[in-house]
Amino acid sequence: MKIEITERGNEAFYREVVNITAQYRCIVRNHHYRLRDYFRQFRVLLILGTAILVILILMAIFWGAEPLQYAVIGALGIEVVMCAGYLYALNKLLRTMMADSGTTLISLDDTGVEFNKVGSQIIKLAWDNIAVVRVFQESLTFVSADRKGLVISIAKQYAEEIPAWLRDHQPTVEVVEEQQ
Repeated sequence: MKIEITERGNEAFYREVVNITAQYRCIVRNHHYRLRDYFRQFRVLLILGTAILVILILMAIFWGAEPLQYAVIGALGIEVVMCAGYLYALNKLLRTMMADSGTTLISLDDTGVEFNKVGSQIIKLAWDNIAVVRVFQESLTFVSADRKGLVISIAKQYAEEIPAWLRDHQPTVEVVEEQQ
């Protein structure tokens, strides 16, 4: 089976792929793992951490501070910097994925699944190296079992016939549909 993808996916698809990549190990451990929106979670943590940090700094300025309060301010400062850095890395990966245009060829055969970005890269996963095929809200994703972090994601509108093909040709590959 061959699928040719000529147009770029929407932003929701790429956000989901970034979240899948970030939560890859959780998906390998638990095939029914519920995907979280790291963009939203880290943004909330960043806002809350910054607000509490500002309040603690103002309290230290106006009422004086104990050594423990300085430690808490330092720990919150580190948390804010780490959340900002991780959110920056997620957004950078999202921008990189969204900027990548061109034709992509997905082929499924008896040996495995192949992702071929024409003129760029080729990723091949053998069937025995696929931990699970997950159907998410925006995508269908092949997750590798070897913990290298390789995922092959296909926009759902291109991947409607893949679960049926897998049931017919590769019955040992687990396909997990997302529950709403």
